[in-house]
Amino acid sequence: MKKNRLDQGLSVLALLGAAFASTVTLGNPADQGYPENPFARDHYPLPAKERGAAPGQVQFSVLGALVSGQNSDDLYFGGKIGSEKILNEYGGIRFTAFQDVMETNGQSLEHKITSFRSGPAWHFFPFSAFDVGSYLEAGVAVLDLVDGKTGTKAPEVAVGGFIDFHVNSTLFVRAELERAWCNLDVNDAVVKQHRTAAMLGFGFAF
Repeated sequence: MKKNRLDQGLSVLALLGAAFASTVTLGNPADQGYPENPFARDHYPLPAKERGAAPGQVQFSVLGALVSGQNSDDLYFGGKIGSEKILNEYGGIRFTAFQDVMETNGQSLEHKITSFRSGPAWHFFPFSAFDVGSYLEAGVAVLDLVDGKTGTKAPEVAVGGFIDFHVNSTLFVRAELERAWCNLDVNDAVVKQHRTAAMLGFGFAF
């Protein structure tokens, strides 16, 4: 009985040794004279990319703006902060706040407009260090909210586009160009407050 078990154990060890020897001997098929499989790389999994927009990601951005609009006879400064929840590879929902700041010569604007908007955004190059997209936003513009002078409000819509460069998996640089439309009651007169803003800043993706 013991001899049978010993023989069985030796047989198992011999089989394992033969399998190991055949594996070492075979190695790469190309080393045995067989041609390389030209389609082998097609079956490899795609490498992971750590940069770019991706589903489930949340982005936050802070942008400085150079603005042209009826709120001043000259160009003036503004600022924009925003967040976006990316829903799938190509789309997300944005929430932004835009604020008029001051004239380019440092003087205070006679009136300052604050805007709160939200809407869809589209990403044309997800999973890429460079991303290009567009957006459509709608919301409300409030006159002189930061100065506490008035509470005049009006609907506002905006369309724009952006270019992102993702430095790494978290930090990205963003440039935006947008056009916004609203009609506000300023000094008891309805005034077109259509604005074009060129923006540049940075953001974080999580």
